[in-house]
Amino acid sequence: MNTLPDSQTPATAELQCRIESYDQSESQQQIIKDFFLKDSGPEMIESLNTLIETYLFTENLTHVTPEMREHIVNQLRVTTLIAKLDATNIAKH
Repeated sequence: MNTLPDSQTPATAELQCRIESYDQSESQQQIIKDFFLKDSGPEMIESLNTLIETYLFTENLTHVTPEMREHIVNQLRVTTLIAKLDATNIAKH
């Protein structure tokens, strides 16, 4: 006679969920490590800042639309994120 339940118990389901979450976390950490193997955080930040500075000092600055300003802000947010990720990546080594 089969005494095992057909479905997972709540404890088994929770354990499976934790394992999947851990696997996802490991995968995300590997993505970040691989990301910084190509270029370092400071190199990426310098590139983004150079791009933004070049744009900001063009003669057409009077024609900057609200959409362009939003893109500039988003680039600066990416720069901040890269700096934080790089700092986190360095701290783990």
